[in-house]
Amino acid sequence: MNSNTNIAEYLKLCAKRMSVLTLIIAFVFPVVLIAAKIMTPVQYTLTGTIRIQSDVMGESIADQYNISELSRSAALTSISLIDNSDTVRKALSDSKIKNENPADFQKRVTVTQINNSNVLQVVVIFDSDQILGETFMSNLMKESDIVIKETFAMSNPSFSGAVEDAGRVTDVNSPWLISFGAALAAVGITAAAFFIYNIFSFAADRTLRSSSKFETLTRIPVIAAIPPVARMIGTERSVNQVSNAYRVLRSAIKYSRRGVRTIAVCSPSPRDGRTSVAIGLAQSLADTNAMVLLIEADMHRPNISRELRFDPVFGLGDLLLGKANLAATINKTSNRNLYVITAVNNVNMNSIDVCDLLDSDVFTELLKAVESQFDYVIIDTPAIELLPDAAAVAGKVDGCLIVAQYGHTRTDMMKYAIDVFDSLDSEVIGIVTTNSPRRTGAFGSVSRYYRSRNSHSGDSIVTTLLDNFFGVVNMIRSKLPGGKKN
Repeated sequence: MNSNTNIAEYLKLCAKRMSVLTLIIAFVFPVVLIAAKIMTPVQYTLTGTIRIQSDVMGESIADQYNISELSRSAALTSISLIDNSDTVRKALSDSKIKNENPADFQKRVTVTQINNSNVLQVVVIFDSDQILGETFMSNLMKESDIVIKETFAMSNPSFSGAVEDAGRVTDVNSPWLISFGAALAAVGITAAAFFIYNIFSFAADRTLRSSSKFETLTRIPVIAAIPPVARMIGTERSVNQVSNAYRVLRSAIKYSRRGVRTIAVCSPSPRDGRTSVAIGLAQSLADTNAMVLLIEADMHRPNISRELRFDPVFGLGDLLLGKANLAATINKTSNRNLYVITAVNNVNMNSIDVCDLLDSDVFTELLKAVESQFDYVIIDTPAIELLPDAAAVAGKVDGCLIVAQYGHTRTDMMKYAIDVFDSLDSEVIGIVTTNSPRRTGAFGSVSRYYRSRNSHSGDSIVTTLLDNFFGVVNMIRSKLPGGKKN
């Protein structure tokens, strides 16, 4: 399987699990948003200015220039005086703020010289309380004036700090912005983890996920891909797609190389969709006015009567054990050409070896008898993984269909089923995939073409043309090397 197919299957897996990702994101986003909001306080940016000025005025222009230069130098020196843990500690004490470490809080104080002048700008980042922040800012400016005077008291000239702006709020950093960013980051991490998990999950997946993988593994062609039926009411398009897929399967059966009439529908593992395929194929063949008998050979888990909604009196076990005759076990259905022998019995099958019954001469005689009365006999068998019953039936019929489900049937079980059929020298007509993506392979394309031309479920000239077309296709495929496996 090429890399493009791998990528496509990986994307399908991600799309299938996208609802899970949506639920996780729907939980993660508000939780992280609220948690970040609680943990992130409102931050106020307070800005004040202080001018470093001399206590004397120059008499001449030269003196004034010199004093101005000295003031700028004093301002540069004053930066470290203001941005000092001792100054900050005194301002915190004056503001009666006791839960802050001066050394740590000092990091929130920034002092810069404005345009290389004698004016300093003081910026403080304060949390939560605007009024308390303004109080601290005012006290910091007062303490700055004091420490500047003390430092330059012995200089000539001496300098002081004239507060021009005691501090005002210039910006408010809302926690919602930070919280929203944190929530988006959490969503991004969640999505990344989701796709990475799917990569490992896809790499470790041992189920069959593409028609090419089916055919590469088994060397048996996928002759029909049954799409999933949408669960919403009124899904006429989905039902038509399923009907068209069964028409494709019907054509492959009618024009198979050996002209099979008795067909065992088998699957490697339970819940592959085997019974649904057996019923769908039988109904589709019956729609062509062919007489069809559907035999339910799965006596351990019978459910065809429930699917077709009728109540049988006798079942296959009754017939094989001589408790009822053939006429009593054959049930009519709403389709006048479709008849059913169910596995619902009046005898207790727990103490009876069903495999021996199906492998007996009585079952062989039954097949010969019904083959003379019906055009097609479809047999629904148990999963090969659970019981050997399917192997007992496979050796008595003209051909077998292997049913495998996308994303469910494991490769090891598929190989095991092929080995079983090889050992019996059974004719494998082909593989039928269930729960298949709607755009899969050439058969899916023809099915979509058919749907666009003929949306009703009845047969028509188009149906006949398609049957003939697939007869030619199957004839060509059977003559290619590796086209079919005996």
